[in-house]
Amino acid sequence: MFSSLNSPPQLTGWTANNGDPCGQPWKGVTCSGQRVTEIKLSNLGLSGSMGYSLQSLTSLKELDLSHNNLAGDIPYNIPLNLTRFNLAYNQFTGSVPYSINQMHSLQYLNLSHNQLQYQLNDMFGPLSSLSTLDLSFNSLIDALPQSFKNLTSLKSMYLQNNQFTGTIDVLANLPLDNLYVSNNHFTGWIPDQLKSIDLQSDGNSWSSGPAPPPPPGTPPATRNNRKHESNSNNSPPDGGSSSSPSRSSSKSGIGGGGIAGIVISILIVGAILAFFLVKRRSRRSSSDVEKPDNQSFAPLASKEVQGNIHNSSAIPHGGQA
Repeated sequence: MFSSLNSPPQLTGWTANNGDPCGQPWKGVTCSGQRVTEIKLSNLGLSGSMGYSLQSLTSLKELDLSHNNLAGDIPYNIPLNLTRFNLAYNQFTGSVPYSINQMHSLQYLNLSHNQLQYQLNDMFGPLSSLSTLDLSFNSLIDALPQSFKNLTSLKSMYLQNNQFTGTIDVLANLPLDNLYVSNNHFTGWIPDQLKSIDLQSDGNSWSSGPAPPPPPGTPPATRNNRKHESNSNNSPPDGGSSSSPSRSSSKSGIGGGGIAGIVISILIVGAILAFFLVKRRSRRSSSDVEKPDNQSFAPLASKEVQGNIHNSSAIPHGGQA
């Protein structure tokens, strides 16, 4: 690596051959026993490239080469046990290496302020420990990979100032506190779940008006209730992104539309039941009115017949007085 960096004199103690970084003081190198665990060479004016000799550092946990003048492609054979990887503010070109998907312990990845291009490969599925991802200020293109939805520990994502297209729906259910997507070519609607976080979204072509309803059978989208805590490790210290104040937010599992639908259904059912109940009582009342009227004609008819019989019996037979 020392040779690929053009043997810079500012790396005191370093040698190209037969050096012992753990037995001798090497600038920016930290060891645990005889194993290199950290290499921090930020802001030293380094040039050249990273080289391809880092893979042998199997105990390396942190690699920070940010704020230098390094160029070329990011090598594919990066140490797989890294937890923090920072190459921000350099001149790297090419694509984000696919080998990153093998870094299962990675918690912090900052490749911002470089000249990276091309589409992101769908490689983020295994990175369930990643809490901060900064790819801002590059020239990355096309839609966001679907494997982003597997970043279940992600708190801060910085994608601003690229050339991404499509929607950001794949980010809707991530446990994000900070999301910067400004100055891209995104379209569609911003998911409701992302409107309560620290969101920067200017400089895109968002759709206006209400978003279309989800397909039938789609469960309501929710965000888990949690307490947001500001953490310096979750915001890039030198990636051009700032963290937001801590906040608390919670969302109900049932949206306002669902509650309104339930209330309307109850009112409709109640109205139908009330209609049939009133109609049934109306029938009973009319039946009760008709029954006395019919009974009153029978005695009257009987009395008229009796009166006719009495009158006929009182008339003398044969016209005698």
